[in-house]
Amino acid sequence: METPTTPVLDPSLERSNSTNYAGSEKSYDKNYTRSARSSFGSRNGDYGDLDLAQLRHSRSQKDSGLVTFKKSFESHRPSLGKFGSQNSVSALDMIANGLDVEDIPYYDLFVRNLSYKVTVKSKGGTSRKTLLNNICAQAFHGQILAVVGPSGSGKTTFLDALAGRISLSSLEGAVYANGEMIDESFKRISGYVMQDDALLPMLTVRETLMYSARLRLPGLMAYDEKKTRVENMINQLGLKQCADTRVGNEKIRGVSGGERRRVSIGADLIHDPPVLFLDEPTSGLDSTSALNVMQNLQNMAKAGRRTVVLTIHQPSYRILETINRVLVLGRGNVIFHGYHAGLKQHFETMGRTMPEYVNVIEYALDTIEEYQSSAEGLEPLINLQLVNKRVEDLEQDMVKSEDQNFPADPHPEYATSAISEVYVLSSRNFKNVMRTPELFYSRCGMMVCVALTMGTLFLQARISEKGARQRVSFISFTLALLIFTSVEAMGIFLEERQIFIRETSRGAYRAATYVISGAIVIIPFLMILAIVFSTISYWLVGLVAEPGPFFFFTLTVFLVLLVANSFVSFVSGLVPNFTVGNSLCSAVIAYFFLFSGFFIERNNIPKYWIWLHYLSLFKYPFESMLENEFGHIQGTWYGDVDSNTILSQYSAGKVHQWINILVMIIFFVGYRVMFWLILKYFTKSIRK
Repeated sequence: METPTTPVLDPSLERSNSTNYAGSEKSYDKNYTRSARSSFGSRNGDYGDLDLAQLRHSRSQKDSGLVTFKKSFESHRPSLGKFGSQNSVSALDMIANGLDVEDIPYYDLFVRNLSYKVTVKSKGGTSRKTLLNNICAQAFHGQILAVVGPSGSGKTTFLDALAGRISLSSLEGAVYANGEMIDESFKRISGYVMQDDALLPMLTVRETLMYSARLRLPGLMAYDEKKTRVENMINQLGLKQCADTRVGNEKIRGVSGGERRRVSIGADLIHDPPVLFLDEPTSGLDSTSALNVMQNLQNMAKAGRRTVVLTIHQPSYRILETINRVLVLGRGNVIFHGYHAGLKQHFETMGRTMPEYVNVIEYALDTIEEYQSSAEGLEPLINLQLVNKRVEDLEQDMVKSEDQNFPADPHPEYATSAISEVYVLSSRNFKNVMRTPELFYSRCGMMVCVALTMGTLFLQARISEKGARQRVSFISFTLALLIFTSVEAMGIFLEERQIFIRETSRGAYRAATYVISGAIVIIPFLMILAIVFSTISYWLVGLVAEPGPFFFFTLTVFLVLLVANSFVSFVSGLVPNFTVGNSLCSAVIAYFFLFSGFFIERNNIPKYWIWLHYLSLFKYPFESMLENEFGHIQGTWYGDVDSNTILSQYSAGKVHQWINILVMIIFFVGYRVMFWLILKYFTKSIRK
C-alpha cells in the first residue's frame, strides 16, 4: 500500500484565466451549456479555472457581465416564488409533439456550506456528530451528478438534504434552485426514487404507471392525456415489451430487477419533475441492467432538461460514461467535485499517479480508504479540495438573499381532490386484493376450515347445562379465532406502508384518503368472510334457528373482523417490522381475551384492572352473542340453570345488543383515526 503523502499543490490551480464576464443580454442564447460554461468556468476541472480575484472584484464592483448573466438566467428559468406544481404540459409531451427542447423549464441546484449534525448517545451522555461538513456543490439541468464515496461517507444523507427529506431547520447552510432558497414546496417539482422498489407486486407495469399518473397529474387533465403520458413514459424507459407483465417482487414472479427499477423511476417521473433524486438506482442489479438504467436516466436528463442527482457506490467504466459530474465525499466532507475526468489530475497534484486501466472512481475510493486508515486521516484530501473550492464565491453572487420573502404559493398542495384520491386508491387496492391469494382466497378457505372445525366440535349442542357451556365456549373461541387470525394481515400492512411512505413523501395523496380507501376496499371482503363463516358454523352448532338471530350473529362476526383489521392496521403503524408487530398484536389480543369476561367473570375482575375489560375487543361481541342466543327466549332452562342466570354470570346487568354494536363501530372508526394520526404525524420520511 502506498504511503499517503502531503499534497503538493499545483500553482496552476490558482492561475487566472482569460474568462471575460462582460457581455450583453444577447450573450445568453439558447445554447445554455456553452453560456453556462463561460460563466461557471469550463466545468472540465474541479470547479473550472475561475479567477478568484476576478470573482471578488465582480462581486464588489457589480460587474455588468455577471448582472447580465443573472438577468438572462432569470429569463430561461421557471417563475418560482414558492415552488409550484408542474404544468400539465410535460417535457415528455413537448418532446413527443416535436417542440423545441430549449423551451422546457429547468432548475439548476446550488449547495452552499451545507452541514448537518445529529445528537448521538454515548456512555458519558450525548454528543454532536457531524454527518455533512460545509459542502458546496452544483447540479445542472441536462446532466447527471453522481454522489460517490465509501460506506458511511454521507452520500444518502446529502441526497436526503437536497431532496427535502431532512428538516430544513436541522441543516446549516442552504440549497438553492435557480437562485432561490428551497423550502417544503420544492418537493412538488422534484421526484425521489428510493433504493428499494416499493411497488404493488400484483399490478402490471402499465397499471402501476397509470395509477401513479391518476394520482399525480392534475385532476382536470383528461384521462386520454394521462394514458398518452403513460405510453410515452413506457417507451422512453424501454418497458414496452413488459408493459402488461406484473411488477412482482422477491416472492412473486414478475419483471426483471432492472425493469422493476425503471418502473420505480417512471412512477416518480410521471408528473414530469424537472429535478430527480435517486438513491443507489443500480444497487442489486447486474451490470447490463445497471447500465440500461443509467442510460435511460442519461437520455431523460438530456431530452427533458432534467437535473438528476443520484448516489452510486462503485460505478463501472461504462456507467461512468453516462455520468457528467461527480461529488466525492469522505466522512461528510467534499473530497472532489467536478467532471470525473478531472479526478486523475486532482490526485496527481498530490504526487500520486493513477495506474493505467484503473477505474478512476475506484481509485478515488481506495485512496480515501487509505487516508482514513492513516494517522493523518482525510485532512490532506479535504485541504486540497478547499483550495479548489471556487464555486462558493460565484454562487454567493448568483443566489438571492436568504431573508427574501416569497409570495404565497398559488398551487394546490395535491394534484387531485380528496374524492378522486379515494376513488383511485380504492380501485388500485381492490385490484391488488383480488389478485393476491393470501389477502382473500386463502382467508376464505381458512374460514371454511375454521367454521367446519368449530361447527363439528360443538355439533348440535343440546338444551342442557352441558349444551349451555358448549354454546358459551363456541362463542368465546369463535371470537378468539376470528381476531387472532386477523394478525396475518400485519405483513400486508407493513408492505403497503413502504409504498405509502414513497408516494406521500412527494405529495402524491393525503394520508386520510389512504386510510379511508383501505377501509372501503376491505369492507366487502370481510362481509363475504363473515357470511361464509356464519352460514357454516351457526347451523352446525344448532344455535337459535330463526332468521333474526342468525343475521345478528353474522353482523357481529363481520364487525369483529372489521375491528380486528383496524386494530392490526393501527399496530402496523407503530412497529418497525413484522416480528415486532406480530408479537405486540398477539400479546395485546391475549390480554383482551383474558379480560373479556369469559375466563374471569366481570364481577370478579379487580377494580384496578376493570379498565382493560372495557377496552377489550372481546367484551362487546361476546356479550352481544350471548344475549342473541340466551336472551332470545327468556327463561329457557338448560338443566338446572336458566338463560337469565347464564347472562348475568357473564355480564353486569342487562345487555343492550345494539349499543354494543354501536361501540364496536366506534372501535372500528377509532382505530382507523389513530392509524391516520400515526401515518400523518409519526410515519415520516423526513429526518430531524
